[in-house]
Amino acid sequence: MKALLMSERGLVLRELERPTPRKGEALLRVRKAGICGTDLAIASGDYKIPKPVVLGHEIYAVVIAGDDGKFRPDTRVTTEINVSCRRCAFCKAGLRNHCSNIQTIGITRNGGFEEYLSIPAVNLYKIPDSISDDQAVFVEPLAAAIQLTKMASIKPGSTCAIVGTGRLGLLILQVLKLRNPALLVAVVHKKGNERKARLTKLFGADRIFSSYDDDPELMIRETNDIGFDHVVEATGRPEGLDLAMKIVRPRGTIHVKSTHGVPVKFDATHVAVKEIRIQGSRCGPFEEAIALLKNGKVRVSELITRHFRLDDFDQAFTKAWEPNSLKVMFDV
Repeated sequence: MKALLMSERGLVLRELERPTPRKGEALLRVRKAGICGTDLAIASGDYKIPKPVVLGHEIYAVVIAGDDGKFRPDTRVTTEINVSCRRCAFCKAGLRNHCSNIQTIGITRNGGFEEYLSIPAVNLYKIPDSISDDQAVFVEPLAAAIQLTKMASIKPGSTCAIVGTGRLGLLILQVLKLRNPALLVAVVHKKGNERKARLTKLFGADRIFSSYDDDPELMIRETNDIGFDHVVEATGRPEGLDLAMKIVRPRGTIHVKSTHGVPVKFDATHVAVKEIRIQGSRCGPFEEAIALLKNGKVRVSELITRHFRLDDFDQAFTKAWEPNSLKVMFDV
């Protein structure tokens, strides 16, 4: 089978043996897989992982076979990114994403940039017929967007800012809009990115600023000079946190979503004096993400930039790195 490997020499297309599912695993035929910011950070060398490994964790697939009987052949599915042991102290406490023996699809365990994938059946979620194949690719990142609302309560009437309006940021914007904020501001990385500016407005942003050209004081002025209750840092860049800290109010919350793999420097005194809460979040509830897509509460078709075959991986990653690109996906 074809597989796109991250090797010590970079991305390479290889022929690998089709995996044989172990007990409790299902064999999937991967249909589509999205390129996300983490994949780009790994490919650039910023995010260090063991190599070689097949990248890709935003997956839509169909079941080929499995020995647990939970899913019939041809069932449309997606998968959680983390494979947990379900035996350690964290798993028993309900914190499976922090499993002591965790394996992460597309990072420490082969992912979806290959034709066939073997995965524990407990990781799989059925995709309803009302969700298209392309939409199914967005279940995993949408679940990650939802998770920040689980880690820190965002009450109706809050003031919210999203720093970074890329692949994940535009999903987060739609999730926050559902929380009925009093003010929802989007900060694009650079002026002149008309596509992202148009989508931020379409998805409900009240105001749009540029992280390059606009003074943070102008952003704070929108909140009667108080600062934002919640600031989401989703730039995928180390400098994103600096802007977030400037515009969050005292005792406000910064939600960190970037996984660029680059160390970040900041003034800890600023955190202490303003009593800022810095809250990370990672993978989230798939059931809620599927429900939002099924009910049309979140739009994703506008986020798709282009489809590629695995053979054209160089073009696909080049396109995904372009400033105007959003979701680039492989038709595996």
